Amino acid sequence: MKLTYRGVDYEHNPLTVELTPEEIGGKYRGATWERRYPRHIPVPQPVAELKYRGVPYHIGDPLDVEAMMHRKQRTGSKTEATVTKRKKLTEDLARTHLVHIQRNLEHRLQVAKEQGNQHLIQLLEEEAKQLA
Repeated sequence: MKLTYRGVDYEHNPLTVELTPEEIGGKYRGATWERRYPRHIPVPQPVAELKYRGVPYHIGDPLDVEAMMHRKQRTGSKTEATVTKRKKLTEDLARTHLVHIQRNLEHRLQVAKEQGNQHLIQLLEEEAKQLA
């Protein structure tokens, strides 16, 4: 179909939607009718790596999943390095946290000794033994 917009000619080719008749139909006031719906156009399913109750699984086209697995294996060394860095960072963080707890305990013990509170001193010394 040839159209013109503001003096510019162009061809308009509208998309045709292929309709498929459904089994649902009938007669209404003597006229037959049937329901039609657009033909299914496949939409590619995204590839995802999921986990359900600790069990890993993949969704998507099997070929795309296979390609993703191969890419992941090639970059596996990078992933292992990242895991090692995270473990080291987690250990450093835990060590720092423990040091801060011990400093806080020492300060509380010093304050308890200044106040002369024997019961609190005993409780704090037991807490110090649990941390060690």
